[in-house]
Amino acid sequence: MTTLREDLLKVIGQETSENRSPTLRAKLIRVNNTTCTFEVVQSPYRSGDENRIGERYKVPISYSWNAFFF
Repeated sequence: MTTLREDLLKVIGQETSENRSPTLRAKLIRVNNTTCTFEVVQSPYRSGDENRIGERYKVPISYSWNAFFF
């Protein structure tokens, strides 16, 4: 059985739908012990605040896991 962190380490660099991103899409940049760092990317649906593309923000590791695997 793998941990949340181990699962997330395998998807670093991949994009996902992410509710905390202003465009609702983000790329996983880094996995820490209790948080993950995401970078805002452009949505294929052209939604949200596209002026914030490239900004980085942190999300709890459990929320990050849900974005990719739930």
